Amino acid sequence: MKNISHLWITLMALMALYSCSELKDDSHYGNADTPISNNELKIADVTSQEYIAGRSDLSSMNELFRSQGIYDELAKKGQLSTMLVVTNDHFTQPAENTEFITRSHVSDISISPANLEDGTRLMMWHGKYVNVTIDELGQEGVIIDHVHFNNGAVKEVIKTKSGYIYILSAMIQTPTSLYDFINDLPENYSDFKELVLASGGKEFDPIHSKAIGINDQGNTVYDSVFIYRNTFFESANFDMNSESLTATMLLPSNDVIKSAINEAHQRLETWDMERSDSILKDWILKSSFYNRRLAPEQLQSGEQQEFKSIFNTLWRTNVQHVDTTEPIELSNGIVYKVTSLRLPNNVLMYRLKDYFYYYENCTDEQKANYYKAVNLNFKSCDTEVADWSPLPGVWPYICNRVIRFDKPSEIADADGFQLDFTPVKLSDDGTVRPYLFPPGAYRFAMGSVQNQNLDVVITLLAEGQEFARSRTITWGSTTEFHYDRGTTLSNTHPEGYDASYVREVGGNSKAANYDTDGGQMIDEVVIPDVKGDGSPVQIVMRINCGSWNGKTNVKLHHWCLRPTANNY
Repeated sequence: MKNISHLWITLMALMALYSCSELKDDSHYGNADTPISNNELKIADVTSQEYIAGRSDLSSMNELFRSQGIYDELAKKGQLSTMLVVTNDHFTQPAENTEFITRSHVSDISISPANLEDGTRLMMWHGKYVNVTIDELGQEGVIIDHVHFNNGAVKEVIKTKSGYIYILSAMIQTPTSLYDFINDLPENYSDFKELVLASGGKEFDPIHSKAIGINDQGNTVYDSVFIYRNTFFESANFDMNSESLTATMLLPSNDVIKSAINEAHQRLETWDMERSDSILKDWILKSSFYNRRLAPEQLQSGEQQEFKSIFNTLWRTNVQHVDTTEPIELSNGIVYKVTSLRLPNNVLMYRLKDYFYYYENCTDEQKANYYKAVNLNFKSCDTEVADWSPLPGVWPYICNRVIRFDKPSEIADADGFQLDFTPVKLSDDGTVRPYLFPPGAYRFAMGSVQNQNLDVVITLLAEGQEFARSRTITWGSTTEFHYDRGTTLSNTHPEGYDASYVREVGGNSKAANYDTDGGQMIDEVVIPDVKGDGSPVQIVMRINCGSWNGKTNVKLHHWCLRPTANNY
């Protein structure tokens, strides 16, 4: 790589070293404007090899480079380089992995101090990056002791005829990769380790496996090498083995995971709901990985900041907490230990959807309390579309069953009607009980029956107080509010249901009509924290119609409250 100096240097015959100023340098990283102190850059009119060999205090590094063939390889490549070295008093002879350690000190990129930036990553010959960190004084041009290559502080900088030499306070320690770090996690992080490793697996690597013979069956026998492949992460373009990755991982211990799940189940119990541990753990896994390096100040609690993981889950810093005082540096990322987790409400509740026809399961007292009707006479509960499944054997059978109220003969069209409905859920034994709704933000949708041509307004109440009201909506000829077609909303299907897949594989043209949220009544409602302690409340859905418009009955199908991203 060509390296062009922008300074005129007066050479003296008997001197190999000069002190000078280098304000910028055309290198692999382009021009920069970091100032360099005049006494911090030395110029040597020799090659890097000659310079290192000529200094007695670098003899240990010199012998290491010579014995490992580094100089021969540099000569063969014939290009500029950056070499990281230490003086003899900071040298430690590698006890193992000598080649790996040696090659961690040499790079094909010749980079001047002027082009170093905080966060620069320099690829070394061992195939991993060295991370450059620069403190405030370093940003002002004071290089010595204020610029680090991984764990080593810069003590001297020399520009030679073949590149740059940085003399450091310590030999380079190469952090482990993200995958290796996860694989080596101790027992108190075993739950998280299992979550990650269980999402992928080992695969035979034929390229790096050596053939060592033929077995009795005539098959080639290999000195087998296996690599870890994880299509779950690769689908998000996140290869934790790759040194080109720049990642952040948020690491929860077994205790943190257990505490978060226990707290989630306590909330679910007060809500009269259930959620499987596998779904809760799936969110923990998906929320732990980010394809950029997050700084400690970004993750500190206080004001709310949001980050989306590689799987599009949301991390809020005022709810979730990490230890930012001791980040763990990796060769391709950084790790912060999680100190507390709270499973978001919208993870504990995928959606709340149920049906009006549960009237037939109510006692007389429940009918009077939960279906308070004005100018309405209950007629019947009818199955208008028989049970069907978009993918039999895979998805359950769903029917379109409605409740029908008739217009009393003695009232006029202009009298309209009103129904104060308390949403109820059906128990396994056929009894009903009221829903309890956690405070927070939801999208509200409903379904009736097509061609009713009734103009309705829905008001939502908690403890008798209105907290949301819809515009006037016509249940007319479109399919938007027909049963649960829901033709205009996005993200309306049951959890895990892919309509396009069912349509393609199952050949079912009605795949997109399957069990949707219905038609939107209000884009976002916020159920209030009535008691001030986050406890759930019963709500009433008031359906008001000012005129019968010549109709003699109304049919109601379902309601649906889907937690929004704001319901955290």
